Amino acid sequence: MSSTQTATDGLRRILTHYCNSYLTKCPDIERLKNLLSKVSNDQKNKLLSSTRDSNGDTVLTRAAYNGHLELCVTLLSSLPPADRLKLILEDKFTALHLAAWLGYTETVSGILSCLTADQRLQLLFIQDSDGGTALHKALPVRDTETVMALLDNLTPEQQLQLLFTQDSNGDTALHEAALRGRTETVKTLLVDLIPERQLQLLSLQNNVVKTASQESAGFDQNSNTVTILKQYQTEADHGVNYCEIAKFT
Repeated sequence: MSSTQTATDGLRRILTHYCNSYLTKCPDIERLKNLLSKVSNDQKNKLLSSTRDSNGDTVLTRAAYNGHLELCVTLLSSLPPADRLKLILEDKFTALHLAAWLGYTETVSGILSCLTADQRLQLLFIQDSDGGTALHKALPVRDTETVMALLDNLTPEQQLQLLFTQDSNGDTALHEAALRGRTETVKTLLVDLIPERQLQLLSLQNNVVKTASQESAGFDQNSNTVTILKQYQTEADHGVNYCEIAKFT
């Protein structure tokens, strides 16, 4: 048996064991790197896309679920840059969606760091079966770090486009944050927008004809979030009106 075949068989065993194990122990990274370096790119692509767990997820997505940052980066970095996004997109609920949903900020940053700027842009706008972007999925998390890790990879114009992206329910990321009472996240999403854009985002309605503020107002525990949304609404109104007056002075 050739050394390449031996490495391929060894790699297959490690990946299969990781996918099929109920334990969340990360494989030996140095051994994994050694095997990956001895296997052809075609064979790596085939193994990484075909080796799946009981849910049908790839080993990369499982690694993201387990928060195994180094494993995610090792698997992606072993492939040519052109093949990395392809592996991530093997699962509709991508490794990035999953890491964002679980609040694994370092894993989110690690996955994005393995991609080119164009690939990062494409991935950040990928929508899952519910129409949600990774930003939508990050909203259940209470801190803002994961949200910032996603937005920091975009230009201001791209951030704006992502903020206005609606899922299959018509919800933006702001709707999701407001509904969950994520006051600090609401501030993060609105703070850098000019008043006109703030007003547009605050006024955007979902499929049940509710704005973010209206979604938030249905829950007593969201009182602080509702207050902040109303404050931004008032300030944005004043800002837009001031700009309109300034045009004629």
